[in-house]
Amino acid sequence: MNASKWEDNAMKYFRIPLFVILAAFATACAPAVQNSSVDLYLKGQLESESGRLDAALASLSSAIDKNPSLGLAYIARGDVYKKKGDYEKAATDFKRATVLEPYNFNANYQFGLMCQYLKRFAEAVVAYQKAVEIRPLDPQANMNLAMVYTEMGQPLRGLPYAQRAVQGNTESAANNANLGTLYAQMGYSQNAIDSLKRAIELNDRQPEVYINLGQEYIKLNKFDLARNTLKTARELAPSPVVSERLGLACYKLKDYNAAREAFSDSLRQDPDYTPALNGMGVVAMTQSIASSPPDLDAAREALGYWDRSLKVNPDQPVIQKLVSKYTGTK
Repeated sequence: MNASKWEDNAMKYFRIPLFVILAAFATACAPAVQNSSVDLYLKGQLESESGRLDAALASLSSAIDKNPSLGLAYIARGDVYKKKGDYEKAATDFKRATVLEPYNFNANYQFGLMCQYLKRFAEAVVAYQKAVEIRPLDPQANMNLAMVYTEMGQPLRGLPYAQRAVQGNTESAANNANLGTLYAQMGYSQNAIDSLKRAIELNDRQPEVYINLGQEYIKLNKFDLARNTLKTARELAPSPVVSERLGLACYKLKDYNAAREAFSDSLRQDPDYTPALNGMGVVAMTQSIASSPPDLDAAREALGYWDRSLKVNPDQPVIQKLVSKYTGTK
């Protein structure tokens, strides 16, 4: 799921009006502690926003030392650790914040996000579920929860959250694309096509979405549509994968010259890309069989490509059977 794999929009929840912060602290802290811990917290926030991350860590740690129940300081320090790429420490701070402020959306969302980064998926599910309880239609929390379930091999459980993410933000190209990818993984090709087309309507510069859309057209034997879609994908971002998929679509349309060109283009980019080697072999053998008498040069060409493919990856039973079939060996 090129997250796909996911978007981190959590900072939009970070900016809390100063009067809200002060009001929250007023009843929870003694005046002397409140003033020093709040000042340090605000100082750390400003330092973080200006990119002075080490200074921010020092200020926020001091704020926590003075007032260990200051949940917002843990969230702010967790964000600094996240910016520094220290997801373990960030997760620890966000988790502590969820204990101190169990109904704080940002604390739960950020803890889920760190667990997702760290592949602690069971914890991520619990945190995201709490986040969507607090904000049921939040697009990113719902989509991230869907993606975590997908990572856990449970796309069916993730599907309602992906659908809700799109409901929460119908204009998000990324969410529509992710929903389409989820449908595709579950075998719902037409649903996948509808969502992927919507994603392209919202942002037509996403090559990976065109690739996924082309693949779904291939599954439904809509090879003309697949060819046109994959040509667009190749124009946006050439790759061995997209050229190989284009070659397959052309082969299915019996446009063997175009298939050869696409497979060759894939191999120019990666000479050891086995799907393209196999594709070239299939095209050559098809042309050999179609000739009368059979074109032995084309047959040898096919066997040469399959031999190259098996040298790259010997564990290809289908290709091994083809070689055996056309060489008479076992």
